[in-house]
Amino acid sequence: MWLFSLSHAAHAKGDVTLKKQLTETIEKVRSGETSNIRDEAAQHLAQLTRGIDPNRVDDETVGDLVSLLDVPEARYWVAVCLGNLGPRAKIAVPKLQKILMEEDCQRVSMSAAGGIRYALKKLGIKPPPPACPNSD
Repeated sequence: MWLFSLSHAAHAKGDVTLKKQLTETIEKVRSGETSNIRDEAAQHLAQLTRGIDPNRVDDETVGDLVSLLDVPEARYWVAVCLGNLGPRAKIAVPKLQKILMEEDCQRVSMSAAGGIRYALKKLGIKPPPPACPNSD
């Protein structure tokens, strides 16, 4: 019993540390002074969520992550982050689908469409074909 309690305490401490890292990084995406800082913070979110147990991320944090899809320069990495959480982030599906239609037709070197398609697949949703010719 003692071993279980020690293990549970270590897991809870890890959750607090993860929550703090996610919260601080979410704030950097929201308020970073430059688009480069916001993009780097979003990339860090994707790294933080790669390979973790999605149940370690609480509902409030998932909602905060979904809201970051409103930051255009962070969309690719935020979508990857949500995909890393798999079905835990199902709440993001409608927003991802809506943004995908916009991103498909962007004439930029790298749109968020690839990240959004990755996320939708990880969330168990078959992404639609590209909306515009010559999109990814």
